[in-house]
Amino acid sequence: MVLVLLSSGTLTDGGRKVDSMSVSVGREVLVFDCGRTYFMVDQRLNRILTIARDLISSGSNVLYVSRFHPDLICERSDKEVQTIWLSERPGSKSVPPDQLSRLAQSIAAFVGKNPSPVVLIDGIEYLSLFNDFSRLQMFIEQVNDIVMESRAILLIAVDPRLFDPRSLAKLQRFAEVVS
Repeated sequence: MVLVLLSSGTLTDGGRKVDSMSVSVGREVLVFDCGRTYFMVDQRLNRILTIARDLISSGSNVLYVSRFHPDLICERSDKEVQTIWLSERPGSKSVPPDQLSRLAQSIAAFVGKNPSPVVLIDGIEYLSLFNDFSRLQMFIEQVNDIVMESRAILLIAVDPRLFDPRSLAKLQRFAEVVS
């Protein structure tokens, strides 16, 4: 199936509109609905990097928010990708982890100006080191609202070993879990 992206955030397959995107990860095909948030259980970040590579290759507009340096993300994805580096180091591509409102504004700006946007976040546990849990939960809910309104797709990589079960359940309240 060849997916062509429209500026409305809706995908087309040979002229037929669809409201989801399929990505192959090994033998598995994952389907992501537009306007939804997904928590991906990913202990080593291999799956989310594979998904990022596939989305970029298919022509999707991808924003990768990561604890990894932007050069490493581009190297692993084999293509140029827009990144936000979660780092205390100053720079045009970085956002300090304690500035969740700035991060949410950057995500909102990206999804507002790009057709069929996909946002990938792999540093939730890092953000939890600099923010109390209620702030982190409010951030996830705020970004979820942005995603629903813009018909974007949000994928958040989570290592469940790094959160207690109750906190993880609260974070996943508005998301579908992909194991």
